[in-house]
Amino acid sequence: MKDKSQIETYDYHNPVLRDLTIEYLINDTGGIYIDGTLGGGGHAAEILRRLEFRGKLLAFDMDSNAIEHCQKTLKKEEDSQRLELYNYCFMKARLIAEKKYGKINGLLLDLGVSSLQLDSTAIGLSYRVDSDLDMRFGSEGKTAKELLNESDEDELLFILRSYGEEPNAKSIARRITERRRLNAMNTTFDLRSAVEEVTPEKFRTKALSRVFQAVRIAVNDELNVLQKTLVDIIPILKPGGRIVVMSYHSLEDRIVKEVFKEYSSKENPVLKLITKKPITADAEELKRNPRSRSVKIRIAEKT
Repeated sequence: MKDKSQIETYDYHNPVLRDLTIEYLINDTGGIYIDGTLGGGGHAAEILRRLEFRGKLLAFDMDSNAIEHCQKTLKKEEDSQRLELYNYCFMKARLIAEKKYGKINGLLLDLGVSSLQLDSTAIGLSYRVDSDLDMRFGSEGKTAKELLNESDEDELLFILRSYGEEPNAKSIARRITERRRLNAMNTTFDLRSAVEEVTPEKFRTKALSRVFQAVRIAVNDELNVLQKTLVDIIPILKPGGRIVVMSYHSLEDRIVKEVFKEYSSKENPVLKLITKKPITADAEELKRNPRSRSVKIRIAEKT
């Protein structure tokens, strides 16, 4: 498969359920909001469109390409000082927002990997594109290549089972360790080949998706980052302020559900659940954006 991200007319990001999520997020058009997952800027642009001149949006992304892209497409908003772009993980959002503004009116997290990242050879997130095994959203920390070549079989088994929920994890972990004795796991196709060698053909696509997801989550420590961010942001939410989270697999959704449940079921609850059950994409959205098929949206409001 070619690197589609290099096509001049490439659609950087087709935001999932954009209008619905922003309607739930914004309760004060002059408020201060955080978009923790800027990506192609689809949600950010709509937030800014609905905010008054005194409203503010702080947008975060570890991917410098996303920041550069939005500096061009949202230049007028950045120049007007309604938009602040930060090339950091959203885990730093509380520290920056609290220092500058004290309290905020809402947080949006779209946890899906952007189309550009999946279709690109840049960091090796997709088993469909032959590229270097990096998988880091930023430039810090251990790469997927280092993780796969340095972890012992038990560590690999834990990663594949815990973060990918892969039924064939034991065989795949063993094959990775066997193959790297001859040649290091350097590329996405090296990892793909190891998975395919021990997986029946009819299960390969799902196994590949789960394995690549597991390694990516481990490299970026995604679940711990998500849990910490949600807990950290609650104290700086204004009353009526909302957290809107869009997750795409059960591990993320479980964390969001548990944090929301914990903080809404205390004796003196600090959150109110807006969604008892997650919102999912309807038929119209699925037709418009096939990557919305697995989205689950949960919303909570500060009491």
